This record gives sequence, C-alpha cells and structure tokens, in this order.
Amino acid sequence: MRNLSKIRRDKMIEFLNRIREEHKDDDETLIAINEIEHELNSKKYGLVWEEHEEEVDVMLQDNIPVFSEVSEREINAAPGENYNFLLEGDNLHSLKLLEKTHKGKIDVIYIDPPYNTKNKDFIYDDKMVGDDDAFKHSKWLSFMERRLRIANTLLAADGIIFISINDYEGAQIKLLCDEVFSENNFIGQLTWESTTQPTNAGAARFSLQKKVESIYCYGKNKAKREGFKLREIKNELKYPHNGKFGKCRFEIIEKSDAGAYKRDSMKYSILGQYPREGKRWQIGEEKARELEEKGKLEIVDGIVKRAIYPEDEEDKKTFEPFWSHYSAEQVGTAQKGKDELNEIMGYAVGFDTVKPVDLIKELLSHFDNSVVMLDFFAGSGTTAQAVLELNKEDGGNRKFILCTNNENNICEETTYQRIKTVITGKRQDDSEYSEGIPANLKYYRTGFVPKDEEFLSDALLEHIVELIQLKYGIKIDNQQYKILMSDEDADDLEKNWDKYPDIKKIFLASDILLTGRQEELFNGVDLYTVPDCFYGEELREVGELW
Repeated sequence: MRNLSKIRRDKMIEFLNRIREEHKDDDETLIAINEIEHELNSKKYGLVWEEHEEEVDVMLQDNIPVFSEVSEREINAAPGENYNFLLEGDNLHSLKLLEKTHKGKIDVIYIDPPYNTKNKDFIYDDKMVGDDDAFKHSKWLSFMERRLRIANTLLAADGIIFISINDYEGAQIKLLCDEVFSENNFIGQLTWESTTQPTNAGAARFSLQKKVESIYCYGKNKAKREGFKLREIKNELKYPHNGKFGKCRFEIIEKSDAGAYKRDSMKYSILGQYPREGKRWQIGEEKARELEEKGKLEIVDGIVKRAIYPEDEEDKKTFEPFWSHYSAEQVGTAQKGKDELNEIMGYAVGFDTVKPVDLIKELLSHFDNSVVMLDFFAGSGTTAQAVLELNKEDGGNRKFILCTNNENNICEETTYQRIKTVITGKRQDDSEYSEGIPANLKYYRTGFVPKDEEFLSDALLEHIVELIQLKYGIKIDNQQYKILMSDEDADDLEKNWDKYPDIKKIFLASDILLTGRQEELFNGVDLYTVPDCFYGEELREVGELW
C-alpha cells in the first residue's frame, strides 16, 4: 500500500531543494527553507497541537523558583517522624523545584487535573477557557504536557502514575501519555462509578448519562515492576502445632497397605522408623530424604509426621485481583467525596468534583506501605487524608507531597485546614472531628529570585533550608541536621562537637573552608555543599560556579 503522504512530502522537499539551489547565496531564504523542511519531516503520527506558553514559563526564563516556609503552619504532632509537605503556588513552579529534590524518588503519583469542559472549568493563565475558544484543546495539552514531562522524571524506576480524566479530554490525555511515558508503559484504563443518581430533568433525562470516570495508569518502566500488592483472602488453613521452626500443622504420612494400595517399595526407614503394621508411606523415598534434610519431618507421639509451615503453602493462598473497575459500593461516589469534605470542614465548601477518600486508599493499597506519594493537583486534599488514614489502619509510613495553587484561598482555607483537622482531630472552629492521626507537615509557598540578582548564591541560600527539608523529609533541628553558613559556624561546631552525638548530616555554605581538624571531626558525617547541590546549573549559568 502506497504512503500517499510520503509521496506528497517527497515532492515538496524536491521542490524545496530546487529553490535552495537557486538561492544558495541568500542566507535568509536558506534558513526559511530549512525550517520548512524540518516541519515537513517532523512526526506524522501522534498528538499534534498548537503549543502555547504560560505566564509561569515566561517567569522561569529570567527567574529561579524558590520555596519559602510558612512556619506558623507547621504541624509537629508525631515527634521523630518524617514530614509531609504542602506546596502552595503554581504546580509547574513546584514541580521544577521537586526535580531538584525528588528526581527518580516518587513511588506513586495521583492527579485529578482540571477538566477541560464546555462549562469553562479550565483556567489558563488566569482566564477561563470556554467552548468557543478555538485553541481550547491546545491550551489544555500545553498545560498538561509540561507538567507530565516533569512528573515522568520524578517517578522512581518502578513508579506509577494515575490520572483521573473525563471523556472530553480522555482521547487527548491517552495520546499525550503515550508520548510522555511511552505506550509500552501503559498499564491500563481504570473506571470509577462516580455517580448513581440520574438526571431526571430537561433534555438530559433522555440523553446518554455518564456513570463512570476514567483513571489512566502508566508506569515509569513497566518492565521493572514485578506486580501490584494484592489483598489476601483469608483461608481455612490452620497451624495449631509447634515444630522446629515455629507454628505448623503436623500431618500423618502413612496410609493403608491393604489391597490395591499395597506398595512394598513405600516401606523404608524415615528417622529410623518404618511404617506401622498394615501401613506404608504416602511419599516416595526421594521426597522423604529431601524433607528429612530440611527438618520438615518429626516424630510426634511415636509416629513420623510431616510438619507443614505457612511458607510451604504459599501457592494455596488466594488474593483479590486488582480489578480495573471501582464500583460506587466499593469506594463511594463523587457525592460521597463532597459529603466527606463538608463533614471534615464543618460547613458546605461548595466543591462539586471531590474524589472520595476510599478511591485513593484503594489505589494506594496496591503498593508498599512506605511509599512517597505526590499529588500536584491536590485540590481539597483528599490524597493527604487517604495516606494518613491508611497509615493508621496498617501502621504504614507513607508520605505525601501535595501541590496546589491558592486560587480562592483553596490551599490556605481548604487543603491545609483539611490536613490539619485529620492530624489533630479538631476543626478550625475547635469542634471535634475525630481522635486525630498524629503526623508532621510543613507548608511552603513558592516565589522567585531574579537570575540577575547580585550575589545570586547568597540570595538562594536564604531558601536552601526548605529544599534540604523537602529532599530528606526532615526538619533542620540543629541536632541531627545542621547548616553551617559561615566559617564562624564551623568553628563553633568544632568547639562544641561533644554536644552533637546524634548528628547525621551537615550542610555547608559553598564559601566555607574547613580546617584539617574540622575535616577530621566531621569525617563520619554526611557533608553537602549548598546551594551548589541544588542550584549548580543556575549558578554556572551566571558565572558564580565553575
């Protein structure tokens, strides 16, 4: 079958070559011809859209993103535990900084991005994108593509991303993810029964009514993922006895030697004993010797018995599959998510598209209980509540990082307050919600430092504590973790070294020169030079680092 597009393209390129020859001394014409040829030869299958630029892209050209901690919003309810993080600001800005601290470190990403619908739900550069916008899909794709590419760099080698989406952009997001994550890493499309209530008014009553929403699932590298964690279905296997290696079940390995069951070859010595009168062994001699060697045969009440341990019956365990559909009965609907939010806040928040906590908990249940989870469209904070509740249920140590803007004060008044209420058990009005789930949280706000700032490294050092804490999930407590900003700080640490028996990491400003004695003292501690380890590329760009 002929490729008609290629034939037409080859003809156009042939024509361009003739023009190129005729204008070989005209640099401006040659540049234009080369650009046209490049476009002709660019990818011809996949998702194509008109690329748009956001204001935050423009800001990043001449400015360096930074975090500033809002210290009065720190929650320290679980001393000794690592911290979770809530990042307020444009999520592209936050993702750029997470590249510096969490590249290849995120286990699970869940996002519920703004849906591009005919109801003007999607805001692009502070403007509503309506159905009459000729570039509505292109703007949404430009918006998503930048964020998903960074998300891909953040995922661990066996990491997974889940993306909730509606039908309006479902086809586009699938093709975009095939490009960003590779279609080879597509794991599947999940569905969630988001509503059980039909619309019984107007023309909608006679239309096709949607019951489900989609959740697309991709892996960073599907080949490196062994599989998902499954919930075991309780079986009736019992282990009432105590063997050499712990709890077990003793089973007799004799059977009748009469009639058709008679086997002289099955009468041999095991542990110095032969089968009792009228009996023979059920297992062959080769198997018996193997079990003897492993200590899985014992004499109990004068009879040779086989000891069966739980690990011997792994193949008899049964598990609930990770099905690709979640019913409303299983995880709840969007209305349940809305009710949960209103209950925890103590008033009607006014959000219509809230995911139920059990939906996120079910997704998370298929991963280890120590994962780091990122949600960079955090909205009301459902993901944080799901992580905290699962930790309480199974004793896990999952951590979350949430990113959201503060449009209509959502981060300050809803996301943060929801997390605080789950942790403390008290609503903003001090009324009781629950007994609380002890955890720690740091609240950061995004900002910029101009690249042409004089003494750029000094300006960046003012925001370095935030990145250190984010990277390691810690609080700089000046005991286990210490920052030295000057030679005087290093001298002071040297003089008082005996007061820091638990010190683990020291972060040094790049202009500090340690003495020989200090290098010897600090030898057993992890040392990091700041801000170089986070902002090396930017400092080299302005000539402050070589």
